[in-house]
Amino acid sequence: MTKEMKNSRIYHLLQKAETVCFVGDSLTEGTINGGIPWYEPIHSSIHGKIINISQGGATTKILISCFLPSIVRAAADLVIVAAGANDILFRDPLFCAVTAADYIKNLETLQDAVCKRRPDTKFVFIAPWIATDGDAGIIGGIKPPDTDTAYQDYTEALQEWCKNKGNLFIDANSYIAHQFALSSPETYLIDFIHPNADIGVRMYAEAVLLSE
Repeated sequence: MTKEMKNSRIYHLLQKAETVCFVGDSLTEGTINGGIPWYEPIHSSIHGKIINISQGGATTKILISCFLPSIVRAAADLVIVAAGANDILFRDPLFCAVTAADYIKNLETLQDAVCKRRPDTKFVFIAPWIATDGDAGIIGGIKPPDTDTAYQDYTEALQEWCKNKGNLFIDANSYIAHQFALSSPETYLIDFIHPNADIGVRMYAEAVLLSE
């Protein structure tokens, strides 16, 4: 843990929290890499109780429809949400937020429900995780042609909303993309999006700490 990482706001929030609730999709659950979530390398820096409410393939719409009561019951004083990649990649209106506006609406529903029970809860929202091209895990084996534009739209909308709400916003993707450029994505990833249980999750955790 470097001095720069320890100086990050999210690190200080993690240090102070009595209960931290991580909310998200497969990267938070560790679905593909044997159960190792993206935050595992900073686990020892968290002194309070950790609650993980996540599921592989989860979208913001699924989090609201299936997991919101559990998130509220956690009564955490810090909630860290990393979701949205599946909304962008799969674009099915039955279970996805198909626009940036829908994405923000779902996150606001989540935050409002939590704050109704515990108004002093602090929130960190991480921009949708970056995905590389060409994997069978994405519909058709490649990213839809407008995916990069959607990533930008969702990320910009999230940044603006967090600014207005007073939430901490983190976009780790520039850091991650830079590491991919220095050493191919295969060094860190199991497939097109999931970090491996060793160097991958370490790099993703570093990206979050260094990308405020």
